[in-house]
Amino acid sequence: MASDTDITTPAAPPTPAPLPQQVMLGILFADVCGSTRIYETLGDTQARLLISRCIELMTKTAEKHAGALIKTIGDEVMCRFPGADQAAAAALEMQEAVARAAISEGGFNIDIHVGFHYGPVVIEGNDVFGDAVNLAARMVNLSKRDQVLTTGTTVAALSPKWHKAARQIDRAAVRGKKEEIDVFELVWQEAESTRIAGKAWTLPAAGAPGRMMLRMGTHEVALDETHPSVTIGRADQSDFVLRGDLISRLHARIDYRNHRFSFTDQSTNGSWVTDDSGKASLVRHDNHVLTGSGTISFGHLPVEGQPDLLHYRVG
Repeated sequence: MASDTDITTPAAPPTPAPLPQQVMLGILFADVCGSTRIYETLGDTQARLLISRCIELMTKTAEKHAGALIKTIGDEVMCRFPGADQAAAAALEMQEAVARAAISEGGFNIDIHVGFHYGPVVIEGNDVFGDAVNLAARMVNLSKRDQVLTTGTTVAALSPKWHKAARQIDRAAVRGKKEEIDVFELVWQEAESTRIAGKAWTLPAAGAPGRMMLRMGTHEVALDETHPSVTIGRADQSDFVLRGDLISRLHARIDYRNHRFSFTDQSTNGSWVTDDSGKASLVRHDNHVLTGSGTISFGHLPVEGQPDLLHYRVG
C-alpha cells in the first residue's frame, strides 16, 4: 500500500518572461562618407585603420554626452542617449571633432553625416528596436556630408537653447507612415549658423498632384502620390535593376514629395541628368529636382543608344 509520502505535487508552471519595457531614448546614427571609394583606393587594411580612428572618436564623443554605443555597422555607429539634448550635443560635437581631427590618408579626408531621433524604443539585451530607430535611420540616410538631421518632434523635445541652431529644410516620406515628417537640420558651423539665423522655412504652395513616367527600355513605372518612391541600382529589389561595375547596389532614388520630383544620387560614380534642352548635370551624393522631361545615365556619361538610359517625363 502506498504511503502518503509517495504522492507527488505537480511542478509549478514556469514564470513567464517579463515583456520588454518601452522607454524614451535618443537614437543616433553617424556614418563615414564615401567609405566604399576609400576601401577601393587605399585597400582594406589601410582604409580600415583610417575609418576605425573616426569610429573611435565618434564613440568617445557619444560617451562624453551620457551616450552609449549600441553597435557599429561597417563604417557607421549607432548610439543611444537618455534625452534629446544629449543626442543633439553629441551629434554636433561629432561633426566638430571629426573636422578638428582632420583624419586623412592617401588624399582622402574623413567626413561624416549624422541623423538622430528622440522617441519610444524597446530595449532587448544590448540592442534597441522601434519607431525611433527607424526614424533615426531615415534621418542619416537623408543627410549629406557634414550635415546633422533630425525630426520635427525631436526639435520640439529639445531645450530652447538648441532651437536657434535648428532650421526646417524639408518634409519626407517614411515607410510605414501615412503622413510625411518634418526634417530639421542642426547647424554646427558658426559661419553657416550666422548666415541662416532668423530665416523661416515654408512649404511651397500646394498644387495639383503630380505624376512622372519613368521608362528604361520596355519597363515603365509611374511615380505619384500612390507610388512616391523609385529606386535604381544593382540590388535585385530595385525598381530599375542595372548591371555593371560602375553601378552601386543602391545607386539612386527618385522621390515625390512636396509636389516635387527629387532625384538623389547615393553612388560612388555619380549620375548624369540631361534635361530636354540638352543640358547635362553631374549629380553625385546630392539631390536634383526633375522637371519637364529628359534622361538619366548611371555611373557614366550618356552614350547614344545605350539600353540602360532612364527616360523621365513630368506631367
